[in-house]
Amino acid sequence: MTSTCDYPEDSRASTFVPRGYVVFDLEIHDPEGYEAYRLEGQASIRQFGGRVLSGEPAPRGVVEALEGDWPTRRLVIAEFATVEIARAWFGSELYQAAARKRRAASTGKVVLVGGWNRPW
Repeated sequence: MTSTCDYPEDSRASTFVPRGYVVFDLEIHDPEGYEAYRLEGQASIRQFGGRVLSGEPAPRGVVEALEGDWPTRRLVIAEFATVEIARAWFGSELYQAAARKRRAASTGKVVLVGGWNRPW
């Protein structure tokens, strides 16, 4: 059986290599400063082969707690080919230069999540 998956596969273990998702849950307190970060941050994501999947602030974008108390204002999800690439991007000087602007313009949390592209 062949896979139509376009995601990397680890041939040593015959298992799929997880995509890397970096999730930002932010409260913006300086919109102009955040805009400067956003442009640099997105450019750095593209240089690592990633893409932004979501990032609109509520209410224009859909950020809705379905269960529990989650008072997020801006949820941004960036996708990378692998967890290792996502980690390398986050730690890169290119992104960290932009991240300093994010930290000055917002507060929040950032997590790395591995995800799969296969039918269950």
